Amino acid sequence: KRLEPPMSDNYFGNLIQGIYTVTASGMLLAQPAEYGAGLLHQLINSHNAAAIDAKSTEWEKAPKLYNYKDAGINCVAVGSSPRFKVYEVDFGWGSPDSVRSGSNNKFDGMMYLYAGKEGGRSVDAEITLEAETMKKLEADEQFLTGCAV
Repeated sequence: KRLEPPMSDNYFGNLIQGIYTVTASGMLLAQPAEYGAGLLHQLINSHNAAAIDAKSTEWEKAPKLYNYKDAGINCVAVGSSPRFKVYEVDFGWGSPDSVRSGSNNKFDGMMYLYAGKEGGRSVDAEITLEAETMKKLEADEQFLTGCAV
């Protein structure tokens, strides 16, 4: 819905661009969670038709296949599509109990967010972390307070 003219509701395919924001880890940790969410919100809102056209023009000059790993180390990547209602898909077995992204672009720090199975404003998160980091996260009581695992 960000393109001019917009893609039709029947469009089926991939139309993906990576967009980035940067902050110092100390700044991110020192601020409330709303700080990081605000950076992402501002970035997403600025990704309009003009920004998409500019990135497309840049890509046409030097095309390459995109890989999230190109963002470098110490990167957290978030991927999702609010237009794809993942829990409404039924291939004849009923609606899914859970949703996972598959094996593409799995690396330390990758996160996929889906509209939650419970509906409303719930969010399901799929996080890929190194084993040691995941153990620490699973033991973090403050983190787990806001999660249903």
